[in-house]
Amino acid sequence: MKKNPLLAPLALFVLACCLPALQMAKDNEVSFGVHALGMGWLGLFAGVFGWYANPLWALGVICSAFRKRIPAILFGLLALPIALTVFNDIGRELPGDEGNVTKTAIVRLLPGAYLWFASLVALPIAAFFRK
Repeated sequence: MKKNPLLAPLALFVLACCLPALQMAKDNEVSFGVHALGMGWLGLFAGVFGWYANPLWALGVICSAFRKRIPAILFGLLALPIALTVFNDIGRELPGDEGNVTKTAIVRLLPGAYLWFASLVALPIAAFFRK
């Protein structure tokens, strides 16, 4: 049976979605990775761009699945610095609701966020070793 290097980044990503990823200041709310994945695109309206690493990562996974190593590596490498912008958003005042009536902030990153970062790092590595 052949081993597929893409399984590692995919497994890390799925695991990241299942774990707590962000602790928010509003009521000490904890957001799981799947919630961050589903709602993160809205960060565009608050100047939070880390979520936009996900489409690049997905393009990298698709390229790697079709054995396009160089584009997969490039998409993976581009996704990581975008994701790391999340560290700039820790402690920054963010909208807490749709009407921008309440405010919140990311207090800290939880294990799901770090597994997400790991899945982003694992993609270019997996693409490099993909035959």
